[in-house]
Amino acid sequence: MSDPFFSRKRKRGPARGGRAAQLSRAPERSNEIEDEEITDPETSDEEMQEAGSADTHTEAESEEESGDENDEAEFANESAADKRRRLAQQYIENLQNEIDSTGFDARDVDKDILAARLKEDVAEVQGRLYRFIAPSFAFLRPARKFLSYKTMLTPTGIAGADNTLYTVSKDRILSKWDATSGKRLKFKRGDHDKEIVCIAVSFDGKFVATGGKDRKINIYNPELDLLKTFTQHRDSVLCLSFRRGTHQLYSGSADRTVKSWSLDALSYVETLFGHQDAISDISALAQERCITAGSRDRTVRIWKIVEESQLIFRGGGPGSGHRVKFVEGSIDAVAMVDHHIFVTGSDNGTLSLWTLQRKKPVYSVHLAHGLDTLLTPQEYTAEKEHFPTPPKQQPRWITCLATLAYADIVVSGSWNGVKVWRVVTQDTTRIDVDGVATGGARKQYSLEPVAAFKLPGVVNGVKILENGNGEIRICAAVGRELRGGRWMERDAKNGVHVLTIQKKSG
Repeated sequence: MSDPFFSRKRKRGPARGGRAAQLSRAPERSNEIEDEEITDPETSDEEMQEAGSADTHTEAESEEESGDENDEAEFANESAADKRRRLAQQYIENLQNEIDSTGFDARDVDKDILAARLKEDVAEVQGRLYRFIAPSFAFLRPARKFLSYKTMLTPTGIAGADNTLYTVSKDRILSKWDATSGKRLKFKRGDHDKEIVCIAVSFDGKFVATGGKDRKINIYNPELDLLKTFTQHRDSVLCLSFRRGTHQLYSGSADRTVKSWSLDALSYVETLFGHQDAISDISALAQERCITAGSRDRTVRIWKIVEESQLIFRGGGPGSGHRVKFVEGSIDAVAMVDHHIFVTGSDNGTLSLWTLQRKKPVYSVHLAHGLDTLLTPQEYTAEKEHFPTPPKQQPRWITCLATLAYADIVVSGSWNGVKVWRVVTQDTTRIDVDGVATGGARKQYSLEPVAAFKLPGVVNGVKILENGNGEIRICAAVGRELRGGRWMERDAKNGVHVLTIQKKSG
């Protein structure tokens, strides 16, 4: 690029052809000489801008370098801790200046937004329970809506994302619903050869997965177009769960294995072994791990995928009744509250709260859904005259569980409706054998009943949805039969009950 300085000196020199020729052409070239003093004909406008900007940058860089030299001289003897403190203070001052320029009170923003947001971010990264929202909702008299279609058989599973629900039923139909209006948007049938047992939806609604007694796992897009079919399981697929915030899928089967799938690549990843009976339920949150219930092996296992290890929690303890104790025969439902707390439901009606620090439940609610009604002689025998001794009342076992991630709300289902529970945490002081406080502190957990909603039929699946409008929806898939068999029949209509719960005013 030609320099304007040298071009000006060159243009001011004597022209070729002598002094007389230059004087004779002087009146004609006066304007041209003035123009040439500004720029050279061979120099473009862009080059001049680059030259000017180069000079400007040079001046700015020189000022910046001088400022840096002054800062280095000023903080030459500064320690590492002092430097971190100084930089943090500068960051806070800059943040407050930005907030002040927008017209907000910096103190209120720091207290109500920044501190709370940082606390929530740290809690979620650590996988801790941090959303204590149960007391802020009015569970009395929620708005109810019933979703169904004419020929619907018993629904066996339910899942959802945002305001969209997906259900599967024993007629091998996958249905998509609008939870707000209650309309069925789409449905799909024929991709499974036998009954569909379970369903899961990714966090963004991009993938829908279904599993059935035909050992298949079908993957769909939101428009219910079939994308992929996995056939690696050797028995019925009983439960599915997506890892929170990802497209990683976990599946549990009656073949006693857990399999991991990557839906971004639509491929199989690995198989996990350990359970001694069919895996009836599975749950997962943000960490790369999942938790499973082994039904009649009476164990709950947390699978640490990265460490290639598992934690085993054994149930089987007796639950107290009114006058008798009902022994736990199987653990059928499990759900994670956070990465350290989870709940289980058993066939003796016991709802148990567990933590990773103990191998036994830290709190249990026995007969959470009460005892079943006593059978009449005509119902339990075919005799007409001499009736045998009637059987004792049996507990209603917990058929399904659902939680809000990192929140204190737990919902359980049976064949008398759904119940809402609150996870209560208290800080207690450690006491030694002599009753003297040791100075240490620990958390004590318990479950507190919040509300109960009677629904006709058997609750085979439950899902809690948050729509961001200050309300939550408890969606229960209710049918006349249990999802795993036909040995129980209730007088009910097959469908989905949607309970919309608003926040308390004020």
